[in-house]
Amino acid sequence: MRTLTLTSTIALCTLALAACATDPEAQETPPPATSASAPAASSSPTGSVATDVAPEVMLTEAAWTAVGPQAPRDESTGVVDWRLPEACAAGDPTGASAMRTVSQGSGEFEAPVGVQQVAVLADADAAVAEAERLTAALGACTEGEPPTRYVAEPLAVGAQGLGLATDYYGSSASGSLDDAMGTYVAVTRRGNAVMLVGLDGGEGTVGSARTTVSGLAQQGWELLCPFDSAGC
Repeated sequence: MRTLTLTSTIALCTLALAACATDPEAQETPPPATSASAPAASSSPTGSVATDVAPEVMLTEAAWTAVGPQAPRDESTGVVDWRLPEACAAGDPTGASAMRTVSQGSGEFEAPVGVQQVAVLADADAAVAEAERLTAALGACTEGEPPTRYVAEPLAVGAQGLGLATDYYGSSASGSLDDAMGTYVAVTRRGNAVMLVGLDGGEGTVGSARTTVSGLAQQGWELLCPFDSAGC
């Protein structure tokens, strides 16, 4: 009886081992599940640029210390004429799709009024053409009649930077332009945007106005990075 039981146990174990050895699925590890991988993000710039002039690209109220503390500020949108001296009028930006204008200051007590305008064009080529048109207009008005004298000069801010000094009484014809009573306006470009920054009126010197406007133009140009295909 003991022999029969032992024989039966051996037979069952043998059958079980044979079954395990012959079952291929029991020996194989299922492959890991795969999932669709997301495309890798490109590190190259998309080249897209802003097509509207947001308030964030304009100089802040605090930037205009030259026009006095707590000076009133007016901000508007819509394509309008460039704020240039009447003798240098250039109309509105040709082909502009959007524009924002800010003026800050009351002009009281012989204080100047700060002006900034940003116009966005269809593309960089159109902006280059508009900046060239403004350069021609500012160059032409330097030939105006006295006593007021206009002096155009290169401005090392952004692309196609140009400054225009207004000498109220023409004293720079025989003396220093910096010491002449007057004001200053700057024009520059970044990408598909053209910007004007200036001081309108006031009883300061051209040299002081140039220093103020050049600094503001640099600050304003840095804010125009949304219009630059290379990004900020």
